[in-house]
Amino acid sequence: MSWDPPDPVRVLHVDDDPDFAELTATFLERESDRLTVETADDVDEALERLRADAYDCVVSDYDMPGRNGIEFLETVRETDPSLPFVLFTGKGSEEVASDAISAGVTDYLQKEAGTDQYAVLANRIVNAVGHDRSQRLVERSERRLREIVDSLPHFLFVVDRGGTYLLANETLAAFHDTTVDEIEGATVDEVLGAEAAERVRGDVEEVLRTGEPKRVTDVELPDAAGRTRVLEPRLLPYDLTDGDEGAVLGIAVDVTER
Repeated sequence: MSWDPPDPVRVLHVDDDPDFAELTATFLERESDRLTVETADDVDEALERLRADAYDCVVSDYDMPGRNGIEFLETVRETDPSLPFVLFTGKGSEEVASDAISAGVTDYLQKEAGTDQYAVLANRIVNAVGHDRSQRLVERSERRLREIVDSLPHFLFVVDRGGTYLLANETLAAFHDTTVDEIEGATVDEVLGAEAAERVRGDVEEVLRTGEPKRVTDVELPDAAGRTRVLEPRLLPYDLTDGDEGAVLGIAVDVTER
């Protein structure tokens, strides 16, 4: 296997052939002692299991009485868009595969004769769960970072070379009486006005050219109520891992009262 999960992986296998479902469960658990496989005979039973308990992955047949595997997948996706779902079916066709992909299937595997298929299925399950857990960890880290950024009492922002806000915090948004979503993706001209934006663009270009931080003093900006505030931004080079354009991280302190 290409990835060995540090925690147990709980799998729900849904197939209207109980004997085949039990056989699959047995072989999967032999492939990895991390896998614990439970079975359900139809979609209704599977949905009840999913509502009552937590599973790391669902493996489902396609051709079943009542609702088929695609309809089952669509129902699951209504409440859990990311739960790993592997369609393990004896009915293979381009149409079924296309429908499964459109419905958000994680993986698709056709049943075959022999026992080698269970090693492949176990590998697909383990990799899907590993990816899902990693993705959830990243999302949780991003949420925590967002909470920290928004809790800062100072203005925090990231502006790219073109003058577009890549990041803004709640303090900055409140100053302009708008939202973070409105600022992120907007340009400095749209948020600050032409005169202040021209100065910001010049400072950003200087930081990117020299690669050195810069402290800017006595920046005057009107807040949402029209009161002039005096800010002192500190600008630092900010490395963009997904591009080579470069950006600047800014932290500005309101020093009006000082």
